[in-house]
Amino acid sequence: MHYDSAFLETILFFSGLEEEILQRLQECSYLKEYNEGEILYYEKEKSDNLYFVIKGGLKFYKVDRFDNEIFLYQLKENSFVFDVAKFCEEGRFVCYANAEFTKKSLVINFESRSFREILNSSNELMKRVLKEALLTISELQCIINRDIVFDGTAKVAHMLATDLEEFNRLKKHEIAYKLHIQPETLSRILRKLTRNGAILVEKNIVIVKDIEALYEIFK
Repeated sequence: MHYDSAFLETILFFSGLEEEILQRLQECSYLKEYNEGEILYYEKEKSDNLYFVIKGGLKFYKVDRFDNEIFLYQLKENSFVFDVAKFCEEGRFVCYANAEFTKKSLVINFESRSFREILNSSNELMKRVLKEALLTISELQCIINRDIVFDGTAKVAHMLATDLEEFNRLKKHEIAYKLHIQPETLSRILRKLTRNGAILVEKNIVIVKDIEALYEIFK
């Protein structure tokens, strides 16, 4: 799906770049819609494209030797799909995990080598890409810390305190999957947090009553 450079100007990440840069970015890319459950790529595939999710969402996961799916993290909209810092050096990348769309999504597909050439010619674009890469690294560090350091209660408290909207959108088994805990464990933790007065559950919707109590659990 083709588009004009004016469309890029409407996206916060690209807004304000020089018209020449926007035009070159438009010329080496196209828009594509993906449906929920569609695979963007599989682990160990080599890709010549750079992906920017305008709206929608992606989950990244690996599969163990018993064919169990191990959730890694979820990417939200208005984000590049992979570690851009690595891309800047190599021009193409090897996929480190499977990437599957969690909802209907709109994605810009950039031809990576052309994007890299544009990147090297624009200090402003380079600054934005590096900032994006640092934010991605910071998010991944938080996820690693959560999964290694946090127990089940801390994982649930962290998600309630930092991403309540997503918690209430997902079903219990989906939340348990993301947090690497059992659904029964999640139910038990929610009952405990309710007794402690930190949360209130009404018609399967969680309302945070004492956010400081949640922070004390995982900080």
